[in-house]
Amino acid sequence: MHPWRERLARWFTPLARRMPLSPNAITLIAFALNLIGAACLAYGGQRPSLFLVAVIFIAISGLADAFDGIVARVQNKTSRFGDFLDHCADRAGDTLLAACWLYGNNVRQPLAMAGIIMTMLNGYIGTQIQATYGERSYESIGRGEFVLGIIILPIVSYSLFTNGWQALQFARLTVAEWLAVVVLLFALYGVVQRVRVAIRLERS
Repeated sequence: MHPWRERLARWFTPLARRMPLSPNAITLIAFALNLIGAACLAYGGQRPSLFLVAVIFIAISGLADAFDGIVARVQNKTSRFGDFLDHCADRAGDTLLAACWLYGNNVRQPLAMAGIIMTMLNGYIGTQIQATYGERSYESIGRGEFVLGIIILPIVSYSLFTNGWQALQFARLTVAEWLAVVVLLFALYGVVQRVRVAIRLERS
């Protein structure tokens, strides 16, 4: 997702120069949109159309999350508190989105807990790398990939629920639970990648 980060920076720079809102305000707006998206995911099992509504809020929130940093750099408004707020909002938003998608799809508790823990751990290690070594790493599976995944998953959920397939099982797991396993494995892979990045930074 790193090439897209650079493209978004180029596309959004003209708008960022004229943006009257502060970067911190944009961060809070992005977080509020994630909260709405998370609520839609949690109730998607009862009203499947909410899965698609969630996608809209999550996508806009993801763009806003990228936009706050562009505004901060273009308008020379970067600050340590802004960086802190951005990380806090990202970690809280990611955890809520993952938890609410798992809940809305009735993923059994042990698998849901494992998915939430690994999502939190992957994000935490990325933040800790920056705190420890003073630089961000975009070499591993990170938030961009998470946002892309959490946009795709609700679309799949909508298809499952509208077709009555949400209870189908393969090897004793529903389709949503198999998807949760995939998310868990990707998060685990991201953790391994980020640990390797930390080891490389330490050696350099």
